[in-house]
Amino acid sequence: MLFLVKMKRIIITVIFTILFSSFAIGQTANQISDAQKKDFIELLKTLPVKGEFYTDEAIDKSQSYMSVLFALTEKDIESYDIYPFLALSRGLCDRKVQRDYAVRHFSEIRHSTLKLFWAAMLFDAKATSSEIVQFLRGALKSKEQSKILSEMLGPKYKNFQRRVKAYSNEKK
Repeated sequence: MLFLVKMKRIIITVIFTILFSSFAIGQTANQISDAQKKDFIELLKTLPVKGEFYTDEAIDKSQSYMSVLFALTEKDIESYDIYPFLALSRGLCDRKVQRDYAVRHFSEIRHSTLKLFWAAMLFDAKATSSEIVQFLRGALKSKEQSKILSEMLGPKYKNFQRRVKAYSNEKK
């Protein structure tokens, strides 16, 4: 019986993903309305969490909203804590389909902190592009962005910095 319940959940997730991924993939950040952004922010408030992270169910529900997440600007979320957006991004980045989407649509990420966070996660996941590496090299040269990266990565920052530089040198 437990097996059937798990299978039903998997089937529903697959159907949901297929139905709604075309929505996310079909829209670019420039096509996202303010109403869609507000709906997404309201959805984010209702997603289930376990501790300080979103559950698998929450990630399942939100994966079709990646184009909306990427379209958010500093102004859109200035009155909100950035943490839930980063935590959701972490959960999405743990999934290959969403990582691949993020690599293809990296240029559409409008919020500077979200973009920096996604760049670092994608690089660490070995899901990168020349655009992402260039972005990270520029961030490492920027005092402000380098500081943010250092705060995000903590003790892993120096190693991350070396790997980005080594990666970029290999590609020259």
